[in-house]
Amino acid sequence: MQGRPTIEYHRTRDFGKKLNATIEFIKENFKPLFKAMAYIAGPPIILGSILLSQIFDRFINFTTLAGAGINPGFSELAEFILPGIGAILFLLLGGTALLAVIYDYMILYEKQGKEISVNEVWQLTKTSFWQVLGRMLLLTLLGLVAYIGLVFVIGLSAAASPALAFLLGIPAFIGFIYLIIPIYLFFIIAVYERVDIGTTLGISYKLVRGKWWSTFGLIFVTGLIQGVISSIFFIPWYVIFILKTLHTTEPGSFMEPSATMEVIGTISFLLYSAMRYLLFCIPLIAVAFQYYNLAELKESKGLMAKIDAFGSTSHTADEEEHY
Repeated sequence: MQGRPTIEYHRTRDFGKKLNATIEFIKENFKPLFKAMAYIAGPPIILGSILLSQIFDRFINFTTLAGAGINPGFSELAEFILPGIGAILFLLLGGTALLAVIYDYMILYEKQGKEISVNEVWQLTKTSFWQVLGRMLLLTLLGLVAYIGLVFVIGLSAAASPALAFLLGIPAFIGFIYLIIPIYLFFIIAVYERVDIGTTLGISYKLVRGKWWSTFGLIFVTGLIQGVISSIFFIPWYVIFILKTLHTTEPGSFMEPSATMEVIGTISFLLYSAMRYLLFCIPLIAVAFQYYNLAELKESKGLMAKIDAFGSTSHTADEEEHY
C-alpha cells in the first residue's frame, strides 16, 4: 500500500519553514527521488560531464604549452569544438530532464504518496520534457537577445562617455536581476498548472510581486548550500590543477602530478559536475515550496481545493442518503 503524503504543499510558510519543508521533502524522498534523477537525467549529465572534463584537460595542456613559450595552433584550438558542442547538448538535455523529473515527482507525491517508482516518474517526464525543453530554449533566446541589447546600449554609451555607461550599466544590471528572479517560478508553474507560456510568465510575475526579496533570499541561500556541498567533490581536481600550474611555471621546484593523481582528478571533476546537477534539486524544490506558498497567500488555492472537495463529499453523502 502506498503511503500518504506527509508534507502538505499548499500552505503559507515563512522563510525558515520553506527551508525546513525543502530539507524534510528531500530526506523523506531521498531514495526514490535520487533514483529517478539518476536513471532518467543521469546518463546525459554524465556524458556531458565527461566531455566537459576533456575540455578542462585540454585547457590545462594549452596552459602548459603557453608556459613553455609555445603558441597553440588552429588544430589545437579546434579540439575544443566537438567536445564543447557535445557538452552543451548533453548538459542541456540532462538539465532539462532533471528539472522535469523533480517537478513530476513532486506532482506524483501530492497525488499518491511516497512509494513512487522510476517508471511512474518516466511516464510523466516523457511528456513534460519537451514542454520544459521548448520553454527553456525560448527563455534562453529571450535572455540572450535582452543581454545583447543591453551590452549594445552600454557600448554606445561608453563611446560617448564612460561615466554615462556606468550610470546606465548599474540600474540596467539591477533591473536585469529583478526581472530574472520571477523566472525561477516559471517551470514549476508550467509543469504543475499546464498553461501556455504567456500565462506562465504572467503568473510568475504576479506571484513574486511584493515578495521579490523573500524569493531572492530563498534562491540565494539554497543555491549557496548546493554550491558548497558540490564544491567538496571539486577539491582534489583543483589541487591537481594547482600542482600542474606550479610545475609548468617552476618545473624544478614542483613535482609533476602522477598518472594516479590524474585519474583521481578526472574522477573528482566528474563527481563534482554530476553532483552539482543532481544537487540542483535543493533550490528547485525550495522554489516549488515558494510557489505553493505564494499561490496560497495570494490565491488561496489549497483552501479553495479543500472547500471544493468538502462540497463534493457532502453532495455525495446526501445523494447516498436520499437513495
